[in-house]
Amino acid sequence: MECVCGCGRDTPKDLSERNFIAAAVAIELLAWDKNRALPGPGPDGREGLIARGVECYERLLYSLHGEGAGDPDAECNAWLEESRAMRAGRSDMTKRRFLGGGGPNVSREDMARLNRRYPAQTFTGNRDHNLGAVRSEEQPGATPAPAAEAPGPNGAAGAPAGDLVAQLERLRALRDDGTLTEEEFAAAKAQLLGRG
Repeated sequence: MECVCGCGRDTPKDLSERNFIAAAVAIELLAWDKNRALPGPGPDGREGLIARGVECYERLLYSLHGEGAGDPDAECNAWLEESRAMRAGRSDMTKRRFLGGGGPNVSREDMARLNRRYPAQTFTGNRDHNLGAVRSEEQPGATPAPAAEAPGPNGAAGAPAGDLVAQLERLRALRDDGTLTEEEFAAAKAQLLGRG
């Protein structure tokens, strides 16, 4: 099974459930970003919910690519439940199903537009949650990484510069060749993931 982020890697069988969780988080974030793109204020707590969802999605992708520690599945499943509960009362965001449950109200066109690296930016292009670049002035000895490009017309990242996996691999290579110390690598990785 291919990784949900679209990097082209196959997900190991023992991580297939995590890949499904990441896909569910991406679709929820897509629905919330579609709601955020509408005129007028959104529901109370929407931005905080989106921010926590972005963090869950980042942790899931990081884990799927063999980085990070811990198991984000339980925390991300809890976020999914919170998101579904908040969305459930909104007729504009929830498809009603005959036998209970309600999926996000997203169309095939919405899904085709999905920015698989930054699903919470599919409609708005909001770079507040950009995993961004690691700048050399922030990390002594680090070569500047290019900033992520805005999504293209189909919602996909415009170039490999916006590719989280490529940026993580570049940091790892800099650590492995001795350009970055272990501490600099950890700080740069945290910055890349928006935790620094």
